[in-house]
Amino acid sequence: MADISTSLCEQVQDARADNTPLNLIGGNTKTFIGREATGRPVSLTGHSGVTAYHPSELVITARAGTRITELQSVLAEHNQMLVGEPPAFEGKATLGGSIACNISGASRPFYGSLRDAILGVTLINGFGEPLRFGGQVMKNVAGYDLSRLQAGAMGAFGILTDISLRVMPKPESVETLVLKMDTPQAITFMRQRVSSGYPLSGAAWVDGHLYIRLAGTAPNVGYYSRKLGGESLPHQSLFWRSIRNFRHPFFSHNGHLYRLSIDAAAPHFTRFENTLVDWAGNIRWVVTDENHESISELAKNNGGHVARYRSKSFGNRQKDNHNGECFQTLSPAHQRLHKSLKAAFDPQNLFNSGRLYSWLGSESQ
Repeated sequence: MADISTSLCEQVQDARADNTPLNLIGGNTKTFIGREATGRPVSLTGHSGVTAYHPSELVITARAGTRITELQSVLAEHNQMLVGEPPAFEGKATLGGSIACNISGASRPFYGSLRDAILGVTLINGFGEPLRFGGQVMKNVAGYDLSRLQAGAMGAFGILTDISLRVMPKPESVETLVLKMDTPQAITFMRQRVSSGYPLSGAAWVDGHLYIRLAGTAPNVGYYSRKLGGESLPHQSLFWRSIRNFRHPFFSHNGHLYRLSIDAAAPHFTRFENTLVDWAGNIRWVVTDENHESISELAKNNGGHVARYRSKSFGNRQKDNHNGECFQTLSPAHQRLHKSLKAAFDPQNLFNSGRLYSWLGSESQ
């Protein structure tokens, strides 16, 4: 694997000499997120495998090309799991790509995100130099948190090669209950259960039904299950996987798919016909023909931000998904900060130029 790391550094150095942009690719499962990728492909799939695992310390280190399913399998042997429930996307998603896009499943508001679990990373910068940020132990807090800066950066700052993560024990018992109610009632109901200390690990609403997932010790889950009421959902893991892997029928609606990350107490948006609520109200998925600017303003007015995931049919992943901006409009001050970071890590704009924002590329410097 050392040879692969060396090869990656050499590819960056060659690209720097030729001024050739690079398109960083893991499992290539998230092309529907962000703007259209450009540049010479650089595959990370060969740089894979778990390099260190200490179950007693809840820490694992793996190469960026390691598939999420492989990590899940290794951790399951010790009754442990990844923080944040990153989607596996039919077994093709990799650790590096999951961090670059920073997608989390239903447990995010209760257990934290994959970003929160990052202890340290190794990154190849725009000079072809391998840099190490953070460490491999949970008590490492010294210096700037440059390792977590890579989460959600869409590969803009360099090539992630190795990642150390905090992991967590699997709960003893898990149960999902289903209750029939409308959206406004469901949003209020979820917030009340969060504030009342229910052992939640998931809370979502779709198609007139509220889904509440309880996790913890068997006696505790049993007690709150009886208190909550509703019907127990058979094959519950299939439901939660269908949402985080975008396989739920909701995602087949025609129109632009927007993910609004907002104040959980925000009211239901009646102007949208198709809505899915997740993260106990913090996430509102909507399908609409409204433009990005309109939805961006709505998210801002409700204490949050928006991401546009695809245009028209999800399965087609049409190119017009990538026209214009896909993420929340940033203030001039925040744009300057992003450009400064890009210049420090990647002064020639080699890595995924323009993938995150149109202005975070060669024309922006």
